[in-house]
Amino acid sequence: MSWIRAFFELNKSLFLKGLLLLMTFLLGLQMGQSHLQRQWDAENQTVQIAQAKQEQNVADVARVQNQISKEISDDYRKKSSLLVSRAVVAERVLDNAEANADSMSAVPTSSERVDGDTTNYVPVTTRNEGATLSCERTMHDAAQATLMLVELQKWLLSQQMLYPR
Repeated sequence: MSWIRAFFELNKSLFLKGLLLLMTFLLGLQMGQSHLQRQWDAENQTVQIAQAKQEQNVADVARVQNQISKEISDDYRKKSSLLVSRAVVAERVLDNAEANADSMSAVPTSSERVDGDTTNYVPVTTRNEGATLSCERTMHDAAQATLMLVELQKWLLSQQMLYPR
């Protein structure tokens, strides 16, 4: 043990300098670690704020899309009811025209009449059980299809306004 004590007393200043250097290193290490921890916390906070903004943006876009869809649906229902009322008026006009047609003279049948060509025959099929295809039904279907296309165009324009390229 005496040789350790002799070595320690001879190199006491060297030992103290080494100890001071070790303490300085540990202090620098602790300060660097706390600095990195603060930077990491600040970066995490920035990421969380960006995520919150993105979530808010997504919620805003979804709300606007739902509002646009509701407006389109309401407009579609309104225009559909207008078309139904127009179809009722058109049906009355057609019924009135058929009533007036009864008072007109019948078209005479003659031998010059052309028989129908069966190769280009277009069958009139039933849409539902018992419902036959008629002018009124065709007119109603065409009006519904037109209304749907107009509403689809409006929706497409609103989407293009939300998400320009």
